[in-house]
Amino acid sequence: MANLPRISWPALDASYIDELGRIDKDVYHAGGEIWPWAARFASLTLGDETAGQLTLLKVCAKITEKRANGSIRVENLNPYIKRSFKREMLARLKANRLADGNSALDGAAVSEVDLDRKILIEQIMSRMSAEMRRLTELLILGHSFEEIAKKDGTQSNLLRSKYSKQLMKIKRELREGNHHGPD
Repeated sequence: MANLPRISWPALDASYIDELGRIDKDVYHAGGEIWPWAARFASLTLGDETAGQLTLLKVCAKITEKRANGSIRVENLNPYIKRSFKREMLARLKANRLADGNSALDGAAVSEVDLDRKILIEQIMSRMSAEMRRLTELLILGHSFEEIAKKDGTQSNLLRSKYSKQLMKIKRELREGNHHGPD
């Protein structure tokens, strides 16, 4: 059986209004239907189910507002809410990393697969030390370990080994569902 969220999605019988704005009943109920998935996604991505619920409520309020002003028309709410939730989670990951003084990925429109990859990249980059992020950026720009090591005054095999070990640690953390940041 799948892991159930620790925080339940509250029952609602009418449109809902809070600090995020109005949420239509049908949007709220669709959010509740995907909440178990969203809770697990938030726990694995941010390590914070509560932040996930707030993000999902924010998404529901935005969708209600966009439908009310006619800027969107949604036939199937659940997949639309899921995709919007993923976009909000990506934005939150970027904001968290920027708050730590790190660079962010570009915000261009992306496909579902690209969105998942960007979320994964943000998770990986947020777990890296500043030194490893710098090394990753240099490697992406086409520099070799040898060039970087020479510039840094170290040995390339030590640099490569340290980098590889940190990537393996991050891979293990992501597989085990460990998260970065406070519970």
